[in-house]
Amino acid sequence: MLLAQHGATVIKLEPPQGDWSRGIGSRFGDQSPLSISCNRGKRSLVIDLKQPGATQAVQRAASQCDVVLEGFRPGVAARLGLDYTELAAKRPGLIYASISGYGQDGPYSERPATDTVIQAFSGMMALNRDVEGRPSRVGFLVVDMTTGLYAFQAVSAALYARLRGGPGQKLDISLMQAAAALMSQRVVEMGLEGGEPQVFNAPAGVYRSSDAWVAIALSNEDQFTALCTALERPDLRADPRYANFVERARHLAPLIEAVSQTFLTRDTATWVKRINEAGGLANPVLNLSQWSQDPHVQAVRAAPVTHWAPVGDFPLPRIPGASEPAVGDPRADWPTLGAAGAQSLDTLGFSADEIEDLRQRKILIEP
Repeated sequence: MLLAQHGATVIKLEPPQGDWSRGIGSRFGDQSPLSISCNRGKRSLVIDLKQPGATQAVQRAASQCDVVLEGFRPGVAARLGLDYTELAAKRPGLIYASISGYGQDGPYSERPATDTVIQAFSGMMALNRDVEGRPSRVGFLVVDMTTGLYAFQAVSAALYARLRGGPGQKLDISLMQAAAALMSQRVVEMGLEGGEPQVFNAPAGVYRSSDAWVAIALSNEDQFTALCTALERPDLRADPRYANFVERARHLAPLIEAVSQTFLTRDTATWVKRINEAGGLANPVLNLSQWSQDPHVQAVRAAPVTHWAPVGDFPLPRIPGASEPAVGDPRADWPTLGAAGAQSLDTLGFSADEIEDLRQRKILIEP
């Protein structure tokens, strides 16, 4: 989707039943919120790979592409004749990216993996604990989306290198590695500290006020002083147990208790105003609806209301760095299952007779 929004022609090869993301959660036509967020600007080509001759058709199609992205489990693409070795022989300079759970090699390479599984495996859940200390899942597909960002970055760099005279490349991108890269700071801390990383900005976090929730951040000692001033708790600033970030991390439980009890005495708006005016960092904890209606979000059109006839109106965050597609721009539409099959094959050099032959042999599936 990122490649499409930056101007690439992206042809999404789907099975007859459609990409699995179309059926996750509520359905809106042949889309779901997940597929709407990930498929804008693509063309849908439905090929039934179980039919004789289907693999050869896909090989030929891929041989006309600059980039091939595949998300099979390791080994599946090779069994289908769609691996890098097979396709690069037909398309020198091909950029081929394999995206999997644990990577193409190693003892876990064939394990199934999802965003939740990798959040658990990577240590992300252990870092994201609730107030009772239970490991918690980040509430959106953070690993999936991060992996997509790293894949976009790697493919873009590989394409640029090729334009400068470099060769094609085979890219191995995994959810496991993407999660680790995202958490690099914490992994480094773990290694240097000889164990699990410690809290480094205590008492930053989320606190209950008298009416809602407040998030506070601290990146230097002056901000702890500002917090104590806003809370009218000079005793916390003077307590030697809380003299600096290291000491506060060692005595975290009593500090959190003292701060928590103080926050309960006033409402969120009051606390945020007091902390920010004192030179600290604080913000109300907004839900998605509150964020989308925020004056700043509205002013910069961070998530403008988008209209798509099969669904209606919905907010859609803009892609940072990409121009916003106008009505009628192919980047502004979503792929109806199989609707761009003939168009896609024509783009890839198939003749009208060849396309009709694929229809007759039930290789090409159209709505």
